[in-house]
Amino acid sequence: MKLKFLADETLMDLRTNFPTYKEHYFNRDNEWFDRYFQENNGILESKIDFEIPNLNFDEDYSISDRENVKLVYDALKHLTISQATQERLWSGLVHTQFRDFAYYRLKNEIAAQNEKRIETAMFFKNGKKRSLFVHILARLWWVGHMTYDETNESNPYWLTDFFCEKDFSARSVVFFASNFTSNPNITKGILKTLVNWKESGIEIKRDHFVQANKYLNVVGGAMILDMLSTEEVEEMVDGYLRRYYGISKIGEKIVVI
Repeated sequence: MKLKFLADETLMDLRTNFPTYKEHYFNRDNEWFDRYFQENNGILESKIDFEIPNLNFDEDYSISDRENVKLVYDALKHLTISQATQERLWSGLVHTQFRDFAYYRLKNEIAAQNEKRIETAMFFKNGKKRSLFVHILARLWWVGHMTYDETNESNPYWLTDFFCEKDFSARSVVFFASNFTSNPNITKGILKTLVNWKESGIEIKRDHFVQANKYLNVVGGAMILDMLSTEEVEEMVDGYLRRYYGISKIGEKIVVI
């Protein structure tokens, strides 16, 4: 099967005139969408082969988000970075080949007719970088891409499991909207630090991600972070967070001072 994407004119029309079309989203009007795309030649077929994954539709999003990150990334791992930043690709997929997933993941927003969230979930409305982690399908691929650890042959998604265990939507935006977390070495260095903390008995909260980002944002003004290895990032972040939270390591245990 080939990946489908929106024609530029169609994408612009749907984005610009969303207030006019919103009722079709609220009503899950498949007939209207199919007719609209056919009449406007709005769907184009790429040369990219893929198999549509059998996504997880669990009622608990904390379960389905974690599993769908893996399923979407596995199915589309061969995308280039340039392709994976294209709004017309992700918006095209949620309007066509992943439309059922869009209805599922936006069930509550559709019921509440939350047009603002539906719009940001289906289109890029938050700036290009942030939108990648707000869009309901793009964020699955990008979280997979940024947390996939090819060095762990037994479970390359071990960091993914940790990252997605709770607060997936909020964590995605808070953690990945920073420019420096576009570097997988930096991302993995931070996540490995927090996994070690968790395994040592520390409850990981959103603030841990926020503080790690703030620290590296400051450090990034004085050094080139992209030159650092994952291990160097891990050591730096661990040391800073210990100082910030007043934590010291004694033997194999981490205790609050």
